[in-house]
Amino acid sequence: MNTNPEEQALLADAAQLRRERMQIGDPEATEAIRRGFAHSPASRKRRFLPYAVAAVVMAVLLGAGWWQGGPIGIPAPHTAKDMSWGALERYRALSTKDVDHVTLESAVRNNYIQIVNKSVSSGPYRITLDAVTADENKIMLLYTATAESGQEIYKVNSAKVTDSNSGKLLNSKFQIGNGDGRSWSGQSTVMLDRSQPFPSRIEVDFQVASVNPGKLGDPKTGTVAADFRYSDRMKIDVDLEPKFEKTPTFVMQPDRSISIDGHKIVLSKVEMSPLLTRATFAIDNGSELDFKTKQSIWDKLRYMTIVSTNRNGRAVQLNPVAGNGTDEGFEQIFSSSMLDKPRSLVLKMYIDSDTGAPKPLKDLPVVELKIK
Repeated sequence: MNTNPEEQALLADAAQLRRERMQIGDPEATEAIRRGFAHSPASRKRRFLPYAVAAVVMAVLLGAGWWQGGPIGIPAPHTAKDMSWGALERYRALSTKDVDHVTLESAVRNNYIQIVNKSVSSGPYRITLDAVTADENKIMLLYTATAESGQEIYKVNSAKVTDSNSGKLLNSKFQIGNGDGRSWSGQSTVMLDRSQPFPSRIEVDFQVASVNPGKLGDPKTGTVAADFRYSDRMKIDVDLEPKFEKTPTFVMQPDRSISIDGHKIVLSKVEMSPLLTRATFAIDNGSELDFKTKQSIWDKLRYMTIVSTNRNGRAVQLNPVAGNGTDEGFEQIFSSSMLDKPRSLVLKMYIDSDTGAPKPLKDLPVVELKIK
């Protein structure tokens, strides 16, 4: 076991988020999602800033049960409670605490999952990569850490993913997890650039953080760096199944528009793959607008969601999980239901033109744009 100053800083950040989750409420959570793309500089393309914001959002979801009722005024999406997750049953409860849980549920339901079940040990620690799912835009990893009785698992504090073919470190962005001290189950997301070669073989490099017996229940855990012990790095190699590379992204061009403050905003493109939905918005003369003007427009877009209805009439809500500003406008990343073969897709945009205190979403006007 060893101590790691870099990881000590990360754990201190986690402790701060844990303190913040006791103070942040539902309205702030919705605002956090909105601010994720509102504050992104227009010159930065494909920088998924809401993943930084998502840490705060997830603190709310995990700590306050915010997602169980959906964001203010929006019904929680349908969940197939009777669906069997088989060997991945432990991840069902974890998934429901993720803003992107619709995507993983769809992947499990449609058998778009690769069971890996590979393990490696180091000292008292053992990490198992249970499963992966992927497409040309994204990889999702499911893994479990355990330790012998001499240690209590705090979390898997690092899961780095490398493209084994190129040696390039991939863009690991988001992690959630939970545990009981004896084990810890996690889910990590890796964003891909589909203009680059697909990483058909990956190496996942894990590190586990733990504390001595009895320390996990100490209120100070997460703030005292000396309490933590870290495993050596543990690596697992995986050849991804060919179906992940062969499943293409479906591109639609809805050309739907709304007007905000006299500016025409066009939903110019929607890309949908098994694990991701990306909506691209262009503002008329967007490249000529200064950041302050763009921010004023974005500030009025309080929340967006996509309602997806499949051929059996089952409707789910595709949640916003990331976003960024572009020179021409902005992009928003949502969950995906592509594997369920949606019959219709409708974007719902909640508009707040009032500069006063934010209103509950249920009290805001909604603009619906048909995608499909």
